[in-house]
Amino acid sequence: MKKLLLIFAVSFLSVLTVLTIFYPWLGFGTGLEQNVDNILLPAGKSHLFGTDTLGRELLSRVLLGGRISLLVGLLCSLLSFIFGFIYGAIAGWFEGVTDRVLMRFLDILMAIPSFILVSILCMSLQVLLPFDDIFLKSLATLCLGISATHWMSLARVTRGMVLEIKRKPFVEAAMALGGTRTHILLRHVLPNMLGTLLILVALQIPTNILYESFMSFIGLGIHPPYTSWGILVREGWKTLSSFPHLILYPSLILFLTVWSFHIILDALKSKFRL
Repeated sequence: MKKLLLIFAVSFLSVLTVLTIFYPWLGFGTGLEQNVDNILLPAGKSHLFGTDTLGRELLSRVLLGGRISLLVGLLCSLLSFIFGFIYGAIAGWFEGVTDRVLMRFLDILMAIPSFILVSILCMSLQVLLPFDDIFLKSLATLCLGISATHWMSLARVTRGMVLEIKRKPFVEAAMALGGTRTHILLRHVLPNMLGTLLILVALQIPTNILYESFMSFIGLGIHPPYTSWGILVREGWKTLSSFPHLILYPSLILFLTVWSFHIILDALKSKFRL
């Protein structure tokens, strides 16, 4: 049963990824074209997911939203990896006072509820970021706001692994030969912890997608005419009783995506015993 679920999860994410990247060239449209003659049509042969309040193809909107939601999930994981590795490596390498100060500051940040911290950061970044392009500004706001909270657990893991690896004979030999800290960290320490860190980073992707959806749902995410799954769910919520298809399909795709990621990542955790 687990194998069948894994096959389904991999297949679903593979097909979804291909569609979100190439859907404009596959005859689905861009998801931005409005057609007042096709407003709020139900799902059918001509419109697989139906249309929205502006006559736009909901399937195209879901794929456009998926492109943005998946992009945010991946970018946030990448930024979390960079922030977490640098912070944890500094704490673990220097130890002593530096380690204690950095870890106590990390404890303070981790004591703040993550949703509150992300919301505050997103509201602040929307004002502070200098981008003129609304889409780039909202994308940068989401990525920085979400990754600014999710790097903390990676920093703790990185610190612990650096403390362990730096005492290995091959690292001590590199230090004795006069290798710089940066060289030793990148050449000897990072390769020995990269596999574990990458799996931990991948584990954050579905969480990042959910955070993006929540931020967009409350109005702190991507701005129209572009969309994400969170925006589609918010728009569908307004017409839930009259036109349930507007919330059904985005919610279903969001659920299947997050669920598929968890199935795949659980298999990876079991294989590598994390």
